[in-house]
This record gives sequence, C-alpha cells and structure tokens, in this order.
Amino acid sequence: MTRQIAQLTPSQYFIRRGGGSAEMSFAALSDIGADDPVPHHRFYIHNRAATPPEIDPATWVLPIGGDAVGTPAKLTLDDLKTKFPAVALDAVLDCGANARAFFPKLPADDAQKWMPVGFTPWTWGAMGAAQWKGALLSDVLAYANVNTNGTYISFTSLDMIVQGNGETLPYQHNMPVSEALAQNAMLVYEMNGAPLPVDHGFPVRVLIPGYGGNTAVKWLGSIAVTTTAPQNWPLQSNQMLIGPDYPQPVAPTTTNPKSALEMAIPATITLSSEQTSATIYGRAWSSNSTITKVEIRIEQETAQGVWSELVPWTEAAMMNTPKAHWWVRFSYVWNDITAGSYRVTTRATDASGAVQDAAVPWNQHGLHWNGHAPHAVLVLPMSNMP
Repeated sequence: MTRQIAQLTPSQYFIRRGGGSAEMSFAALSDIGADDPVPHHRFYIHNRAATPPEIDPATWVLPIGGDAVGTPAKLTLDDLKTKFPAVALDAVLDCGANARAFFPKLPADDAQKWMPVGFTPWTWGAMGAAQWKGALLSDVLAYANVNTNGTYISFTSLDMIVQGNGETLPYQHNMPVSEALAQNAMLVYEMNGAPLPVDHGFPVRVLIPGYGGNTAVKWLGSIAVTTTAPQNWPLQSNQMLIGPDYPQPVAPTTTNPKSALEMAIPATITLSSEQTSATIYGRAWSSNSTITKVEIRIEQETAQGVWSELVPWTEAAMMNTPKAHWWVRFSYVWNDITAGSYRVTTRATDASGAVQDAAVPWNQHGLHWNGHAPHAVLVLPMSNMP
C-alpha cells in the first residue's frame, strides 16, 4: 500500500487537509520554545505526487546543464557536502498558499466571473521554523561556470505529478537566476541537524529564503540554466497572482508578515472560579525580514449580534529576540475577562515596514494571504455541569 505522506501525522500535531497535505496545528505549539525549531515529525507537509519518491542517496546524482552552463556537471551527495562550504540557516518556510482558507471564495466585485479560490484550504499552519544546512546555490553555479547575467533557472524534482492538463510530469519551478541568488538560495541536505526526512525532500531540496514553499523544490533531480525563459509547466501556472487587481499574471516573490494565536479555530477558554484574567499566546513570522511588533485587538459580540471593540490595537509582549527569517512568540494578558463571544485579531509588522493588513488583493489561487483573520474565541464560565 502506498502512502502520499511517508510519516505518521497524528491529530495531536497535524490538521489533515486531504491527500498529501497536513498542516501544523498551532494549538499544539505550547511545548516548542520561542527560539526553537519545529521538529521534523511535526513540520507541515505538502506532497503532490501519489507517493514520495524512493531515492538511494548512494546513487543520487544532480545534473547541472543548459545553454548558460559553461561546464556541465553531475554532482553526488558527497560532492555537495565536500566540494562546497556548508551553510546553516535558521529560517521559516511559509507555503505560498498559507492561510488560503481566509480568502473569500469570490472577489467582492465578481463582474468578471473569476473562478473561486480552490485547492488546499490551509489556515495558518502551512509553515514551520527549522534549521537548514546545505550548499549555497551561488557556489554550485560558480563551480559549473554558469552565466548568471539575465539567465533563468529551472529546478526539477524527481516526483511525478498529474498536472492540470492531464499530463504526468515532475514538479518544476522556474525563475530568474538573479532572484534566486539575491535571496541566497541553498541546496539543502539537512534539517534540524539530521538528513532531510523523506517528506521534506530527501536527499536534497531547494530553499529560497523569503520565498514561498512552492519554490523550495523537494527531491531535487536536476538544475538547468538557460538564456531564454522556460515555459512554466501547468502546476506553476497555478502559482501566479491572477485576479481583478492583476491585469497581467504576477509571479509571487517574497512572503509577507503573518501572525496567529496558539489556539484551535474556533477556540474556547473556560474560566476557573474567581478568574479575572487569561494569558493568550501566538507566533508571528516574516520569511523575508524581522518581526518588529505584534499587536492584538479584541472585539465582543453584543446581544444584538454587533461586534463592539473591547480592546483596541495594543502591543503584545514578544517572548524572544526577533531575528531575520525567524518567528517570535508573543503573549497578551487579557484582563477583566468575562464569559461571552469574542473575536481576537493579531497583526505583525516587520523591519521592512510591511504590516498584516485588513485588505488583501484577491487572487484566484489564494496566494500570499497576510490579512486580518479574526479568531473566534468563546469564553465560558466555570460550571459544575458534567
């Protein structure tokens, strides 16, 4: 029997989204320290193929070719580890479709009859923070005497996926070489101090810090560098920003700051006897920058079904020192808490000045959401009912 996900995905740590998709449960993060990575067995998974490819690291070879390659090469796993300096990076990997579930199914102005947002309905957990180790792409391309001026790179995987047009092709991501090098792209062979697990691209995957997980090609099979732009395969055509606000399709680049509460969606807080305050926790991250501030707002539902602001935007306390590409854990003491129905909203700001905003341009593939997503919280009084 084949499995689209190789490892186990217990509900304690994951929310299954069908097929090869399992998002990390934010409600289960309380035992992970503010500066700690997510263990590989709890890191989100998005496998598109029917089963992850089985690869023998002893025979795996990475060909590097194309008309912009001066010296075509074939690198073994040992070559990657010995011919190039090892680079380590603590970085969040945030799926380009993370939080897709918060997009409306159709844009507010549906005059053009755009297709509804579909695909995997991720909430906040299509992300994870990990320690990555590998070789810099710049070193590998220099070894192969690659022309990096105005050229394009294609990363092709060893998995086989049914495309939107019915073809079966390996996963592939194309982009300008300059973009990959500007982000210090890496060819990664370790995650959290151990070889990459099967579900995370063993033996080698791409990591482009700051870019969405769709660019971080797993089970890397080949690299091609060309002087002309390659045609995107059908899957990558579904990874473009398309919609009323995009007259022409736009390729997503760096992701935006996000934040979420360490609570189930929706969440329940049960007050103990005489309790008048509760501390709530969350995480904020910016794949391409450093978090500088996290704010929180609380609204209460009135008897008339109207939302009334109880706590205006107020800065939360950060529990670790922010650093580039990483996440921060934050906390907020909710004083004078009483039973009722509430909406708790968080917003993060990063060092680039980007802010989680209330308005996010709609796109039909539901990419790069970083807007407000009010978190429903029901506060219950202590009860002696069973």
